[in-house]
Amino acid sequence: MASKVIELFSADTPNGKKITIMLEEIGYNYKLTKIDLNKGEQFSPDFKKKSPFNKIPVIIDHKNNQETVFESGAILIYLAEQSGKFYDKNNRLKINQWLMAQMGYVGPMLGQHHQFHHYHPGKSEFGEERYFKISKKIYEDLDVRLGQSKFLAGDKYTIADIATWPWIARHEWHDIGLKSFENLSRWYLEIANRKAVIKGYSSHEKNLVIPKP
Repeated sequence: MASKVIELFSADTPNGKKITIMLEEIGYNYKLTKIDLNKGEQFSPDFKKKSPFNKIPVIIDHKNNQETVFESGAILIYLAEQSGKFYDKNNRLKINQWLMAQMGYVGPMLGQHHQFHHYHPGKSEFGEERYFKISKKIYEDLDVRLGQSKFLAGDKYTIADIATWPWIARHEWHDIGLKSFENLSRWYLEIANRKAVIKGYSSHEKNLVIPKP
C-alpha cells in the first residue's frame, strides 16, 4: 500500500462511498473520520473551515502540504491525478462530461427522489411523482449509454463510474426496478464485484452488503 496518508471526513452516503471506493481502488492509506449528519456535526465551526457549504466528504492530504479538498467530484479528480489512475489523459473530456453529469444531475435528482419517496413519503404527491419520473428517466438514459459503451466514459473504468455507481447502489430505495435495465444491471454488477468496491462500500458501516439488482 502506498505511503500517502489521506484523512477523510465523511458519512455513509453515496457521496461518501465514492471516496472510500476510490481510496481502496488506488490503494492509498486513509483514516476515516465519521461525521454524524443526524447530530448536525457537519455544521460545526471546525468542519465549516474544511467545507464551506457544510457538506461531506472532505479530505486532507497529510503528505501534500495538508491540502484540503472538498466536493466529491473535485476529490475524485484530485485523487485520480495524484495516483495516475482512472483518469486517462487521452479521454478526460469524456470522463469529465460523465462525471459532471453525475454531480449536476444524477446525484441531485436521485437525492430528491430519496427525500420524497424514501424519507418523507406522503408529504408531497407532486414531489414524489416528479422525482420518480426523473429518476426513471435517469435509469433509462444510463441504460442506453451502457448499451453503447462498456463503462460510462468508454471501454475503461474511470472516476465517472466510481462517482455514479454508489447512487445506483441505492436502487432499492428507488423502486424503479434495476433488473429491468439489462445494460445498467450488467455495469452495476461488474463494478459491484470489484474487491475495492466491496471494501469501500462497507468502510463507513461494517458488514454492509451491496444490494443485488
